[in-house]
Amino acid sequence: MKTLIALLGFGMLASVALAGNITGTVLYEGDAPARPELTATKDQHCIDAVKGTKSEALVVSKGKGIKNVVIYARVPRTKVTLPEETPEMDQVGCAYYPHVLVVPVGATVNLVSSDPVAHNVRSHAQKNEAVNTLIPKPGVVIPHKIEKAEEIKFTCDIHTWMTGYIVAVPSNFYTVTGGKDDKGKWLSSDAYEKSADTGKYTLENVPAGRARVVAWHEELGTANKTVEVPASGDLTVNFTSADFKKKAKK
Repeated sequence: MKTLIALLGFGMLASVALAGNITGTVLYEGDAPARPELTATKDQHCIDAVKGTKSEALVVSKGKGIKNVVIYARVPRTKVTLPEETPEMDQVGCAYYPHVLVVPVGATVNLVSSDPVAHNVRSHAQKNEAVNTLIPKPGVVIPHKIEKAEEIKFTCDIHTWMTGYIVAVPSNFYTVTGGKDDKGKWLSSDAYEKSADTGKYTLENVPAGRARVVAWHEELGTANKTVEVPASGDLTVNFTSADFKKKAKK
């Protein structure tokens, strides 16, 4: 009996320990295009807030890192679990905040606004239920559940320059490059552009064995690499802009 208990205990420890970390960088090859300036055309609050800001569609640092790349690992036979805290997509300074939010499939996202002006939140979902609703003021919370894996673009009909993305992934192992600073706050695109970041990322405690590492970016498209995750330690998986391919338009 003692031997059986010991073996069971060892098996449980082994199953927990058999996981590695996937780390890497996402680099832009060549010279990145200049970011176009944004122009607000409605509501004085927005005109003041947007003045001097630039597009977040493609942000490249001095270190050639690419911001807002979603990275996740697809692991066979792994049940997707939901986050303990409900993710939030805010609207701050007449911009979606964060610009790119990644969540697991099945998660509910709270759509909110910190702006003193009304926003119309419109999702351009193809696989999930689309949302098209008004958030008139701060304090209004619109829960929005995302059932299927998809990269969903969000816009505002009132303020047409506003764009953001919620990316639902079939995984427990995901991140966004250039996302947060050392204090856990979302890093501004202007600050990232001036940084020496190399688009570094880490996916922690990925189960050992075969996995597919997927990278997605709103302008560049999608890239993926099939890897063997080690039972411990780190595996390096790097991407460059040349690895990405855009989906053919239907």
